Amino acid sequence: MGAEVAGALDQRVVIERWQGSRDGAGDDVGQWQAVERVFAAVARDGDARGQAAGDAARSGRRWRVRLRTRDDLDLAVRIIWRDQILAVRGIDRDPGAPGIVTLWCDGRPA
Repeated sequence: MGAEVAGALDQRVVIERWQGSRDGAGDDVGQWQAVERVFAAVARDGDARGQAAGDAARSGRRWRVRLRTRDDLDLAVRIIWRDQILAVRGIDRDPGAPGIVTLWCDGRPA
């Protein structure tokens, strides 16, 4: 991994994971727990107009988050960046860029 990649990871983000828990009635009363604060490159992916995904209309912003590869990254994590909550919708581990993973996210205000 070259210096150009390290220099591009210029934003501080927090990786969070859902920690499920059940109350006496069996309802999920879990909460998001911070895993780690890391450096990432965050960029808007597309425009803010509604986008179609299958038959469901989606609105809001889409984001591309690049960070160093971690074993604990999956669809059960989310990213907190500035005033945005970025829900991970896809993960791309490109063999051409070893050591870097791209997360495709939907964003909403925190």
